[in-house]
Amino acid sequence: MSKSSHTSDEELRFLSENVGVSVTLKQASQLNAFNELLIKWTQRFNLVSANTLSDSISRHVLDALSIATYVNRDVSCDARHTNVFDVLDMGSGAGLPVLPLAIAYPELSFVSVETNGKKIRFQQQVILELGLSNVELIHNRIESVDVFANNITSRAFTAPEEFLQVASGVAVEESQAIIMLGQAERLPQTLPNPWELKTLQAVDVPGEFGARHVAVCIRGTLNA
Repeated sequence: MSKSSHTSDEELRFLSENVGVSVTLKQASQLNAFNELLIKWTQRFNLVSANTLSDSISRHVLDALSIATYVNRDVSCDARHTNVFDVLDMGSGAGLPVLPLAIAYPELSFVSVETNGKKIRFQQQVILELGLSNVELIHNRIESVDVFANNITSRAFTAPEEFLQVASGVAVEESQAIIMLGQAERLPQTLPNPWELKTLQAVDVPGEFGARHVAVCIRGTLNA
């Protein structure tokens, strides 16, 4: 059954549990508020595909939360780098998956990197209205930023191989790259140096009937 924008906070708590994330009623309310803002802004600025709005809870909110359990939350900063965040979302678009993840994990620090001005302004509005204090926005190309992260995410930035190549520039030792995929076959059999595949798993998103997979790659030692 399609999960529309009219999902109650209590139902959204239950659906979040189905993707492995436990949220409070306050967090569920924030997730619903994010969804309402996403719908409102998309009707004016085309942030996401308009044909996904009728089931945006499934297609966007729950889809974003489906990678939450893969985020490494028990990491220490690499002393060789400053500006190290827990999670960096590369080419975050309309704040997906970074903003739902930031709502679910308020104890973690997030940085969202996006080049599109309208999408950055949308994310700024979400942060303001929801009172999120754990997200920093960077309006720039990922190749130009001077930040690093223990977890690097991507929903629709580019092809997996190119994503991993670019992610190397913002990764610290043993960083994770968490790649959201449709078909598992999109992940190349040979990953670019220094990335190694940790796990590739199918994920079940309530209300989403298309194939969904998550690949988690670990930054290993750079080989010559």
